[in-house]
Amino acid sequence: MSAVTRIQSRVPWEDYLALPGASITRLKELRRSPQHYRHRLQNPKETPSLSLGRAAHCAVLEPERFGRDHAVWTRRTQSKAMAPRNGKAWNEFKSEHQGKTILTADEYDEAMAMQVAIRGNQDAMRYLEQGDPEVTMQWMARGLACKGRIDWLTNVDGRVVVVGLKTARDCRPFQFGNQAARLGYHLQWAFYKDGYEAITGNRDVKMVEIVIEPEAPYAVVVYEIPEDVMLQGFDEYVALLEILEECERNNAWPGPAPGEQILTLPSWAYPSDEDLSDLGLEQ
Repeated sequence: MSAVTRIQSRVPWEDYLALPGASITRLKELRRSPQHYRHRLQNPKETPSLSLGRAAHCAVLEPERFGRDHAVWTRRTQSKAMAPRNGKAWNEFKSEHQGKTILTADEYDEAMAMQVAIRGNQDAMRYLEQGDPEVTMQWMARGLACKGRIDWLTNVDGRVVVVGLKTARDCRPFQFGNQAARLGYHLQWAFYKDGYEAITGNRDVKMVEIVIEPEAPYAVVVYEIPEDVMLQGFDEYVALLEILEECERNNAWPGPAPGEQILTLPSWAYPSDEDLSDLGLEQ
């Protein structure tokens, strides 16, 4: 595969998906197993939460495009319940709004509420006053084609800032830190920072994540990503690239636990000495 190194703003989502290269979203599937990675690569999935997340991104980062690219399904039954998204009326509505993402009224209200909350947050707007949305990057790492999609790219106080936008059930530092570790956000931050540096040669890049709770009162916290988090993310994503290299070289995609395994239970499943004492079973 020939080397492609470039950065472009406002690449449509479908066009980004069609680009060759390993994305961090897919790469993180390797944390489960190469088998899961290959399956997800061949069978991408779309969920309501992903659609709503992109709608919220558009409302916050590209409000001028939101109305053009989205339609709101508001039809209700005689009992005032939301009409199901199937049947003749639904098919007609889809036909009338071809090419648009269709939201329910509740999803639309949620996206608008998140837009208002973030646009009203002074810390967030320090980074969103100016910049470019949905910036697509293509670069090479370890001989592999890679790609990434930055939510927002800006320059603050003479320094390039890569800005992400994420939702979290609880945006407090400890709780969001747990979510970040569990979902591999630190891999994404390191991957995007290294991608930007590979393309531009600029190593002085600041990474920022704007986090919003997707329910009222739509609390917002802005996080600067420190170097130790980035280093951990770098070590982990590079290890995944090495696994991907080996799988592609050998055309072998093993599952999470090859061969016959010995089952073990977690430590909490076994009674402690104190538990045995309480039962009068101490030895």
